[in-house]
Amino acid sequence: MRLGLVVPFIVSSLGAAPAAFAQAKSGDKAAAEALFSEGRRLMEAGRFSDACPKFESSQRLDPGVGTMLNLAECYERTGRTASAWAEFREVISAARAADSADREALARQKASALEGKLSRLTITLSPEASATNGIEVRRDGNVVDSAELGSAIPVDPGKHVIEATAPGKAKWFTSLELPSDGSQSTLTIPPLEAATESVRQPVTDPNSTPPEPTKGNNGSGQKIAAYVVGGVGIVGLGLGAVFGLQAMSKHDEAKKACSDYPNCQGNTRAEDANSSAKSAATLSTVAFIVGGVGVAAGITLLLTAGPSSSEKSSTALVIGPGSVALKGTF
Repeated sequence: MRLGLVVPFIVSSLGAAPAAFAQAKSGDKAAAEALFSEGRRLMEAGRFSDACPKFESSQRLDPGVGTMLNLAECYERTGRTASAWAEFREVISAARAADSADREALARQKASALEGKLSRLTITLSPEASATNGIEVRRDGNVVDSAELGSAIPVDPGKHVIEATAPGKAKWFTSLELPSDGSQSTLTIPPLEAATESVRQPVTDPNSTPPEPTKGNNGSGQKIAAYVVGGVGIVGLGLGAVFGLQAMSKHDEAKKACSDYPNCQGNTRAEDANSSAKSAATLSTVAFIVGGVGVAAGITLLLTAGPSSSEKSSTALVIGPGSVALKGTF
C-alpha cells in the first residue's frame, strides 16, 4: 500500500522538526501531535475525508515534513489530485532543506506519478472583459492572480464556481464540473454587463424644470376624507330609516289605543304613543338630511380628488325641504 511507504518516514520525523520550519510553542506542539495521531488513526481506518482536516490543523500548528507527506497522501486518497501534487512538490523542497534524501525521493516519485492524472483549467478573459477596469476573477472564492489567466492550472476534480466582478458591472458567475481523467478545460469570461438600473442612484439635472402639479389633484388625503364623510352619511341614512320605522310603529300604536284617532284627548296611552311617533319622525327627518348631506359631500370629495385636465368636473349640493340633491357635470 502507498500508505505503508509513508509510515516509516512519518514516525522518524516526529522526533525533530526540520530547520526549515519555525519552532512551535509547546502548547501548539502538543496539539499538533494529538491531531497528527488522530489523523493517522483515521487514515488507517480508511476515513480519509475525516483525516485530511486533522493533518491540515497539525501542519498549521507545528509544520513538519512527515505531516506534509501524510497530508499529501490523504489528498490523493480523496481524489484531490491537484492538492496532493502541490503538497508533494512542497515536500520535495522541505526534504531537500532538511537533508532528507529518502523523503525527497519519495515525494518526487509520488508527484511524478500524479502528473498525468492532473485536471487542468485555463481561465481566459474575452477582449471586452480584459479591457474592463478593475476586473477581478475568483475561483471557489479565492482570487485568481492575473498571471494565472491564460495558463493551464492544475485544479482538483469536481465542481468549481468561477466568478468575475468589476466596479459598475453586474457580477458574472458560472459553475463547472472538472473530470478526474487528466483532461484540460478552458473557460472564457464573457463581457460583463452594466449594473442593473435598480442599483443606480437617480441623477437630478439642476437645470431641469420640475413638472407642474395636476390642477384639482388634492392627493390621497382628499379621497380618505371622502370615504370618511360618505361613511358618516350612510350611517345617518341608516338611522333615519330606523327612526322612521319607529315613528310608524308608534303611530299605529296610537291608532289602536284610540278608536276616534286623532281626537284622543284624555287618552293617555294614545297621546304618549302619538308624541313618541312625532319625536321619532323628527329624528328620522334630521338623520335623513344629515345622511344625505354626508353621502353627497363624500361623492363630491371623491369626484374632485385629482381629476385629469381632460376630466374636469363641476358639482353642486342642493338641499331643499325634505330632499337632498347632487347636481353637476362629469
